[in-house]
Amino acid sequence: MNTMPRDRVLTGVSLVYLALAVLWAAPSSLSPWDTLPDLGDPLHLSYVMAWDAHQLVRRPWALFESNSFYPYPRSLAFGDHLLPEAILVAPVNWAIGNAVLASNIAVLLGLVLSGVAMFLLMREVTGSWDAGFVSGLVYAFNSFSRHEILRVHVLHVQWWPLALLGLHRFVRHGRRRDAFLFAGGLLLQGLSGSYYLVYTVLLSPIWVAVAYLVERRWPTRRESLTLAGAATLAAGLGAGVLWPYLPHLRAMGFEKSLSAGADVLSFVDPPEGSPWSGLLAPGAPASETPHFLGVAGLVVILLGGIRAVRGRTAIGRIALATTGLGLLLSFGPSITIAGTTLAPGPYLFLHRHILLLRGMASPERFGILVVLGGAMLVGFAASELLGRSPRPRAATAVVLGLGLVVEHWTPAGRAAPVPTGREVPEVYRFLAAGPGTPVVELPVFPERRARLRAAYLYFSTYHWRPIPIGRTSFYPPAHEYLAWHLRNFPDDTSLAMLERLGIRTIVVHPRLWTGDERQERMAALAADPRLHLIRRFEDQPTDLFEPLGLGEEQVYQLEVTGEAERASQPCVPSQELAREAWSFRSSGRKLPELVRDDDRRTAWFTERPQRPGDFFEVVLPAPQRVEVVSIELYYPFDEFPRDPVLLVETESGQRLRLVWRDGLSERVQLLDLLVRRPREARMLFQVEPTIARRIRIRLGLREQDHSWPAWSIPELRIYGACR
Repeated sequence: MNTMPRDRVLTGVSLVYLALAVLWAAPSSLSPWDTLPDLGDPLHLSYVMAWDAHQLVRRPWALFESNSFYPYPRSLAFGDHLLPEAILVAPVNWAIGNAVLASNIAVLLGLVLSGVAMFLLMREVTGSWDAGFVSGLVYAFNSFSRHEILRVHVLHVQWWPLALLGLHRFVRHGRRRDAFLFAGGLLLQGLSGSYYLVYTVLLSPIWVAVAYLVERRWPTRRESLTLAGAATLAAGLGAGVLWPYLPHLRAMGFEKSLSAGADVLSFVDPPEGSPWSGLLAPGAPASETPHFLGVAGLVVILLGGIRAVRGRTAIGRIALATTGLGLLLSFGPSITIAGTTLAPGPYLFLHRHILLLRGMASPERFGILVVLGGAMLVGFAASELLGRSPRPRAATAVVLGLGLVVEHWTPAGRAAPVPTGREVPEVYRFLAAGPGTPVVELPVFPERRARLRAAYLYFSTYHWRPIPIGRTSFYPPAHEYLAWHLRNFPDDTSLAMLERLGIRTIVVHPRLWTGDERQERMAALAADPRLHLIRRFEDQPTDLFEPLGLGEEQVYQLEVTGEAERASQPCVPSQELAREAWSFRSSGRKLPELVRDDDRRTAWFTERPQRPGDFFEVVLPAPQRVEVVSIELYYPFDEFPRDPVLLVETESGQRLRLVWRDGLSERVQLLDLLVRRPREARMLFQVEPTIARRIRIRLGLREQDHSWPAWSIPELRIYGACR
């Protein structure tokens, strides 16, 4: 029954998990050296792990000084550092330099190690390896992990079960090594991702409290000191790794708007393509991530919950607490069923009082805690069910486990081919041989294809030169503003901004322009005396290059003209109009009054997705002289109005469209502010002095183009003069 040697059992279980992981991550797992599930997040994360490996053996003390998002310092801190995952696959990056292969291996390791860790925990708690086997299957292979195949660090949840294994042993035996296993597991899970750091900080004291409450005793003085020492060491190591995030937080903000959470029905709503798809939870609103627990899975979790209540084991009660907490917090600021609000959610209180939560975009990601707690409850239920089975336990465990997994299976998408090794365009080897100065690749992928900007990061692993544009979780303040103004390259604005940033090397991908536009842009490049062609490459377009517009690259050197430095300083607004008596009209979903509450963290914003004709209007209490309209910016900084139109109603009732000054001076100054002092950044719209009683701001959005992002107004000020 459970008498098989432990090492043979662990090996067999690991091999089963590995086989399932290959199927779970297919088709990219079947061609791991040159395909990824997608050209967005997976390409970005493969870069991060490659950078970590690159820097750890060169300048580990400067890990966060990555080559991405030039000219910002500590630029790795704009996203998750992925250090635990990167270390696991660093030998692949060191040995062959294939970031794609390393990323695919990291995905498989995340699935396998998560399953194995849960297996080890529940085998020890229940005394049953087959119950642990089922529990590990449920923990590693579910709707959540199927959806998150794109994000390798989200899959690495193996450290929580190992931490709980350490806590379980420590409460029973009081050994120092178990306290350090507990603290080390928490540290590694917290370092695996920013969301998991927040969850770990919230969970760990609850786990300790529940463990000792179940034992009906307080920790002894020795136990308290041991736990405190292990926790202090883990916290110190974590702070040492994470300190580069603090300067960014102080300088730029990163507080995200409070967003909706998961609907109650989402936990019984099968993802599209699953065996239960269309049969359950009609009317469940769409979720950012799937939360489906399965039909049989939900029944087994409930059975496990009953056993956990009756059994009075520490891990059983911890499983119940974790599942309940994850469920409640995943609902977000309000608990809803089929879109109908029932009551405020506890997340609302935590979001207001815990700073870490304000940087999280989606409370529904707390659903991973339901997976964690639910998998442990499955282990308790499986132990009892398998003990009553008249059939051999091993066979029954396999049938039960695979049956629970099949509920979550959905058809795989297509793998995205990625050039690697010799298939990489020659231009990147050329860049590697040159000086380590900044380089930019143009034209920039437009907003509707922004995920492909991860390619700039990935290809930089072949030369490691600083680059300004990429993909991440928290974009630098100037990133989208720069990308927007590079769209018309090689115009005066784009060249002036590149000169201002000290970027002289430009890689041009002609095939990203199409038809007549390509001819026009290439002719403009040839005619501009500031651009000097230094190398043309003959890599012919192939099916491998097509998605990223690669092939026939040209490298230019930008001549320093001093034009950006000579740009005159914009005017300084004066005679600010009092805001207290303003009234508003708008098409957005937030209160317009937020634009005058003197808090840039609160903002009015347009509909999302933005609709043609979205507007914001100020009605003045009396006709007043207007010369400058100022929109103060704040995180996420990419919601600035693009090509806005200013309309006024004059004292006589006449409606005018104002032409506002938007030259190099204004653009370069705003770029400087976004780079150096982002909390002071503001867009100034200077117009001819006008006596106005209404001022309307809207975008010149074409009816056929719905891809432009929403825009916001954190703070609005109007001035009567400019000097």
